Amino acid sequence: MVAFSSRASTWILAALLGLVAVRLAVLLARWRRGALPGTRLLLPAVVLAEGLGLLLSGGTSWVLRLRLGTALALELLLAALAMRAWRQAVALPGVWPETRIAAAFEAFVPPRAARLMALELVMLAGALRFLLGGFRDPAPVGFSHYRESALRSLLPALPLLLPGDVLLLHALSPHLAPGLRWVLHASTAYAVLWLFGLYASIKARPHQVQDGEVRLHQGLVKSVAFPAASVRSVAPLPDFDDDWARHAHLQGVARLVATGAPQLELALAAPVRVDGMLGPGRPTQRLLVSVDDPAAFRTALGC
Repeated sequence: MVAFSSRASTWILAALLGLVAVRLAVLLARWRRGALPGTRLLLPAVVLAEGLGLLLSGGTSWVLRLRLGTALALELLLAALAMRAWRQAVALPGVWPETRIAAAFEAFVPPRAARLMALELVMLAGALRFLLGGFRDPAPVGFSHYRESALRSLLPALPLLLPGDVLLLHALSPHLAPGLRWVLHASTAYAVLWLFGLYASIKARPHQVQDGEVRLHQGLVKSVAFPAASVRSVAPLPDFDDDWARHAHLQGVARLVATGAPQLELALAAPVRVDGMLGPGRPTQRLLVSVDDPAAFRTALGC
């Protein structure tokens, strides 16, 4: 049984490495056509080199040394190019931190993956800064939508999820493997940090109406900008008889809301695309936004 399991693992690893090799060949062909930078080849090359070394070493010392040398050379080159891309991205003027980080990551991974990785890093960094005293920082000038949010009232209770998770998991699954147990605990801690980071980003990025432009944010998760002159109407949501009616009314509406805060529906003269975690969304002429002071927001928009 052990020998069969070992052979199955070997075949599975060989199949996965075959897929990586095919992907690397496709990227190589695109690079030769000038369709993508050569740095995009490095990560799959490192994975392939590590995998082949693991598959072929079999305890042979020279194969092991070759594997380690190849992987080390590729990883050093990857680190040097990453530092170079980061320095170039930092020099970009007037952009958010996640945009700079994503610009650096795009040298090595596809744009959507680069944006998602950058957003996660900035979200966690914002959570740590908030917990280390950033909650005392005053909110920037603009139209906030964190004061009335449900997330704000949940923040004091979020740390209690960690000991509760430990006790509940131990009570329900006392014989769970230690490795899996730590993975589950880590995922709970990550979720708590993510929620703190989301609240911190909502507080740090209020809606703004300046110089004839409207900039709306849902923290790091969503954002959109458009001319103030394109706003046709701003109104509270109507009363609905049931959830089905509300769902039908909000079909095709892009939402930039913090749950619990007052909400307004904006109708626009021209369609816009809301930037989400994976890039721009579908065109829409209706936006649902939350704001702590709806009257002041409507006045700023001239409605």
